[in-house]
Amino acid sequence: MITLPTPVVTSMEEATAREWVVTNGLGGYAAGTVSGVATRRYHGLLVAARTPPRGRQVLVSHLDETVALGEHQTDLSVHAFPGTLHPRGDRHLVAFSLDPLPVWRWRIGEVLLERTVCMVHGQNTTVVRYTLVDAPSAIALRVQPFGAFRDFHHHARENGAARLRAELRPGRAVLRPYDDYPAVTVAAPGVFTEEPQWWRNFSHALEAERGLDHLEDLFTPGYFTLCLGRGESSWVVLSSEPDLPPEPLRCEPSARARLQALVPPDTRDPRVAALHLAVDAYRAECASPPALLAGHPWFEDWGRDTLIAFTGAYLVPRRFEEGRAVLAAFAQAMDRGMLPNRFPDAGGADYNTVDASLWFFHAARRYVHYTQDHAFLRDVLYPSLREIERWYRQGTRYGIHATREGLIAAGERGVQLTWMDAKVGDWVVTPRHGCPVEINALWHAGLKTLAHFAARLGHDGDAGAYQFSAEGVREAFRARFWNPSRGYLYDVVPEDPGAPGDGSVRPNALYAVALPGELLPPEQEAAVVSRARSDLLVPFGLRTLSPDDTAYKGHYRGDPLSRDGAYHQGTAWPFLLGVYASAVVRHAAREDRLEPARHEVLALYEWLPVALETFGLGHLPEVLDGDPPHRFGGCFAQAWSDCEALRAIVEDGYGRGPPDTL
Repeated sequence: MITLPTPVVTSMEEATAREWVVTNGLGGYAAGTVSGVATRRYHGLLVAARTPPRGRQVLVSHLDETVALGEHQTDLSVHAFPGTLHPRGDRHLVAFSLDPLPVWRWRIGEVLLERTVCMVHGQNTTVVRYTLVDAPSAIALRVQPFGAFRDFHHHARENGAARLRAELRPGRAVLRPYDDYPAVTVAAPGVFTEEPQWWRNFSHALEAERGLDHLEDLFTPGYFTLCLGRGESSWVVLSSEPDLPPEPLRCEPSARARLQALVPPDTRDPRVAALHLAVDAYRAECASPPALLAGHPWFEDWGRDTLIAFTGAYLVPRRFEEGRAVLAAFAQAMDRGMLPNRFPDAGGADYNTVDASLWFFHAARRYVHYTQDHAFLRDVLYPSLREIERWYRQGTRYGIHATREGLIAAGERGVQLTWMDAKVGDWVVTPRHGCPVEINALWHAGLKTLAHFAARLGHDGDAGAYQFSAEGVREAFRARFWNPSRGYLYDVVPEDPGAPGDGSVRPNALYAVALPGELLPPEQEAAVVSRARSDLLVPFGLRTLSPDDTAYKGHYRGDPLSRDGAYHQGTAWPFLLGVYASAVVRHAAREDRLEPARHEVLALYEWLPVALETFGLGHLPEVLDGDPPHRFGGCFAQAWSDCEALRAIVEDGYGRGPPDTL
């Protein structure tokens, strides 16, 4: 449970800086700020996944609430318009908690009103519950929905095509302003008053800060009036489903119970408990097939993100059946040995990644270690991994191929293929063409994985061939990637052995230590971990570039050009603490000093409770500034940040789960 301190709740700036999200297992969500000000185009009370987990649409932006006690009326909402805030309901906000659902409390004189927001799991339905905690007499609560009915990447503007009037039924107002959007039912146990109108120029501050269009027009069809006595509860349901929940007041305790059941009963570390709740927000388990969203509020499901986050999302929480379905879906989507980089909201699949297929080896190995699922290994995983190895060796899209030395090279002009994939127009910020260090660390571990699986399945000849290939890659890796002048690994080496490598000190080198297979000798492992600790490690994450580098940028902010120019040039990423933790522990295991290494890993996450209350409540962000005070940025909730934190604490910190050995 997160309970924000009163000074945070009552500060407009602090309350607006903190964002919340609840999800429905389909890819849909409700999200906003503690103060109630919408700062992003992605905020909304009903953001539905029309083609789960994709096709997300902001259908209902928000509800305006007004309390009437006798002749006196008080607005509880607050909105930003150009140059002003109106109304100022935030002045009555006295408490906010996440328990694990978001709960607000307002005080107006002797009136204390509570609101809770939840979503129905497996449905595009939001339920808002109101409870009159205390009051000298009954109150009337006016609740006014504001519709957007748009793709969640774009703003709505006033137009003559929209039908503003609702279709009225007993206790319901059905909104269908456009034929190509689903109807939304707004239901409540009260009287609906028609008052259709447009409200213009809602201003989204974070969109303006990102250098993007930030103004929006929204329409309202009217409002419901609810009557509440002291101690009584009422509700409003927002739904694009054909059937509404039969007992809306039971939705909140049901949602809370589902979330609380996600935490294993033997959990003693509150950080682990919090992260079990956090990772659930990305699992679109009710979609078919299930998927993992890369981040809230705007990311779709991405190949590399899902597979990096896989252990924390599915294996540590022991959601094995769901994880198997995710792996099967990726195997089905394979094309020419490549897994999709992402599945866009608009449909289809993008294959512009060299590492997603290599992360598939890692996720498959971890899945088999956890589950001992021999049949799935035999029928799906092993054939898929063999296909990847064949295509990567002979060559596939974007110049991906094995060199004469056996390393993997990749790259085409104008295409970004690794996780350092920032691109502005035609400018690829960090192209990394050639043989990237983490790609070849993954390739070596992948070959070792194939050898291990082949032996397990009784294919001894194949096991020997894959093991021989892995040994050749290790020999070439050691010869090509060690940079003695910096005591670190080159970030990229060219295919031509005679050309110089890229000596940038980046976190990618840690994968050569963190992955199984002993790719480096112990003294080089120690040097890599030490250099990363001194140059890259900051509270909450690892920098993407050493501050000693002339290309280093310590702040991530501004327009798309500024932000993407810094994205992998010094900006720190919380998910990279996972590879750092694994590198620390794996190297320590070779030197028989695991206990202090595990203590170091657990100490890495001492700040976690503070981080979970700072930006995206209950979640870790996408990125943070490389320079102090390390301001959080990007998505306020990022899957691999949360999932890798859970995995690192449980596996590397506490030593639980099957060892990742080859």
